[in-house]
Amino acid sequence: MECRQIVLKTCRCQQRKKEVLCCKEYLCDLKCSNTRDCGKHQCKRKCCDGNCPSCEQMCGKLLSCRNHKCQSRCHRGRCYPCPLTVDILCNCKFTSITVPCGKEKSIKPPRCHQKCKNPPACHHARRGSHRCHFGDCPPCMQICSKKQEKCDHTCSSICHTALKVKVKENVRRAGPWESAPVVREEIVDRPCPPCAYPMPMQCLGEHETTNMPLENAKDEFTAGIGCESCESQCLQPRPQGCSHQCLLTCHPGNCPPCKQMIRMRCHCKVVVCHVPCHVWNSISPKEQSHKQSCGGSCPKNLPCGHKCGSVCHAGECTKPEKCDQRVKVKCKCKRKKKEFVCKDVQSGKALVECDDFCESEKARKQKIEEEADIERKEKEQKKQQAELEEYERKFKGRKRKPKKQRGGVEDSGFWERYRFSMILSFLISVVIGLIIFLIQNSNST
Repeated sequence: MECRQIVLKTCRCQQRKKEVLCCKEYLCDLKCSNTRDCGKHQCKRKCCDGNCPSCEQMCGKLLSCRNHKCQSRCHRGRCYPCPLTVDILCNCKFTSITVPCGKEKSIKPPRCHQKCKNPPACHHARRGSHRCHFGDCPPCMQICSKKQEKCDHTCSSICHTALKVKVKENVRRAGPWESAPVVREEIVDRPCPPCAYPMPMQCLGEHETTNMPLENAKDEFTAGIGCESCESQCLQPRPQGCSHQCLLTCHPGNCPPCKQMIRMRCHCKVVVCHVPCHVWNSISPKEQSHKQSCGGSCPKNLPCGHKCGSVCHAGECTKPEKCDQRVKVKCKCKRKKKEFVCKDVQSGKALVECDDFCESEKARKQKIEEEADIERKEKEQKKQQAELEEYERKFKGRKRKPKKQRGGVEDSGFWERYRFSMILSFLISVVIGLIIFLIQNSNST
C-alpha cells in the first residue's frame, strides 16, 4: 500500500522543499540552465539533477560540399563529410567521372576522346576534326578555297567566314563617373584578300626581279603595297657640292637631304665646326662664311703689335691704319708723354714736341752724363791698372830677398849652396846599393 503520510521533501535539483505525500516524488518547476553535451543548447529540463541528457536536436550545419546540411544530432566539432557523390559529364555526355559532392565546381570535366559534333558555322561542309569540348568551337583553320572575283585563282587564305570579332561602342564618356563603353562580340564575314599568286616583277631601279602578288603591283613608276625592297645601293646623282653617297637602298623619288656632318676649322683655326652637308650646300657664300665663324675674337696680331679684336672672320685682319688701340707717345727727351690712337701714330699725325724746359733739362742731363762718363773712364783705367799689376805679380812669382853676406865675404859658389843635398843623395844611393847586394847574396845561397 502507498504511504499517504505527508512529509517534507526536497526536489531533485535540491533547490526547493515542500510537504507532499510520502509515496510521491517532488519535482519543482525550475528549468535547468546548463549546456548540453553539444555545447550550444541549454538543457531546460524541469528540476534537473545535473545529469543533463544528450542533445536531441538536429545539427543542420551546411556541410563542406555547400550543397547539403548535416542530418546528425547536434554535436561538437566538425561535421562528417558529405557521403554523396556527383557524376561530371563531358559536353556530348559520352564520358563521365564520379567525384565527391562539392568537388564538381573545382574539378574540370573529363577529357573526352570523341570528335566534336557541332555543325560548321562557315561555308565549309564540315568542321576541322577536333575533340569534344564545352563552349564555342575554335575558328576554322581550313583554306578558304573561294574563287577570286578578278582572276581564275582560288583564295589561299585561312577561312574568314563567320569570324567572331569584338566591337566596342564608340560613345564618348562625359566623365569618369559613367561606365566604360560596352564591348560586344559579333559574327562577321570578311571578303577574300587580293590574289596572292606570285608573278615575276622588276624593282623600280631594274636591279633585280622577284616574285610578288600581281594584285599588289601598280605600274613601272609606282611601287605596290606588297613590293619587296631592292637591296642594291642607290645610284642617283647627288646635289651640287655634296660628295657623299646616298645611304638608302634603291628607292623611288628624290633622295632625302644629306645629313652627314662636314668638319672644318673656323677662320681663326682655333675651333672645329660641324655643319650638316645639306645645310652647307643650300646657303650662299656669305652665309657660309658666317656659318664658319666660331663667334670668338680673332687672336691674330696686327703689324702694329695689337690684337685684331674683331669677331672670327675670313681673309686678312683689319689694316693697321684702322687700329683703335690707345698708345702712349713721348717727346724726344722722353719727359713729356701723351696718349693717341694707334692709327694716328702709324700715319705720323701723333707728335709730342719738346718745350724750353725740356731743352734746359736736356742740357743738364747731358752735363751729368758727361761727368758720369769721365768718372766711369777713370774707374775703368784704375781697374785695368790693378789687373795688370796682379798679372805681373803672379807671372814673376814671389821676389826673394838677397842673403846678407857675413863680413863682406862673397858667395862661396855652387858647392857651398848645394852640398847638403848632394851628400844626402849620395848616402841614399849607397844604402840602396847595399840592400840590393844583400838580397842577391841571400837568393844565391
